[in-house]
Amino acid sequence: MKEKSPIFHALTGVKGVYTAQTGKLRCTAYRLSDRSMLLYSPVAGLGDAARESLSILGDVSNLLAPNHYHNKGLAEYFRFFPNANLVCSTTALPRLSKITKLKFGGLGSLENNLPDNTELLEPDGLKTGEIWLQIKNKGEVIWIVTDAFTAQPTAVGEFTQEPLLLGTFPRYGVRDSELFRTWVETKISELAPTIVIPCHGGILKCDNLGKSLSNLLRKTL
Repeated sequence: MKEKSPIFHALTGVKGVYTAQTGKLRCTAYRLSDRSMLLYSPVAGLGDAARESLSILGDVSNLLAPNHYHNKGLAEYFRFFPNANLVCSTTALPRLSKITKLKFGGLGSLENNLPDNTELLEPDGLKTGEIWLQIKNKGEVIWIVTDAFTAQPTAVGEFTQEPLLLGTFPRYGVRDSELFRTWVETKISELAPTIVIPCHGGILKCDNLGKSLSNLLRKTL
């Protein structure tokens, strides 16, 4: 749900993950190895309250554009945090550079600063250069994703169980649906997520989430 003055809230039961919502969009903050913060998909218009809540968490060292469409908050947040690294995938770089006129670095420096329980994932079969975070935390496996999945909005601190697909995702996000579906199912077979934090809609959490995601892709792609 939209808050009048959105701030970053800790994700219930998960250390180092914080989220803030404005409208239907979510920005996720994640604590890196050096105690600084990564912002995954900076969202335009979060405002002073959000920045103040970030200042309590720590310095913002990295702004991750997680695909080439999620770019509207980048210039705003780069003004707020001029010493932060702007990073994106090589696939997302051409359009991001053209649209924003900002200078982006690669993902290498960010990867070197990730905690041991965390890795970056770049799904096969997409055309937007989408990057996910996978975090293993106290029995939970968390995927932080951009446009690949969504869910019905929920109140802050609440979870939902039914994953959905953005209506625009198959056309604008997917290059090879079979390749993407196979990649996701392989990842699920290796380590199934129990929590998915999308940039759109509610946060998903359930024991059979991997199976639900797989079934969704088989029905819709």
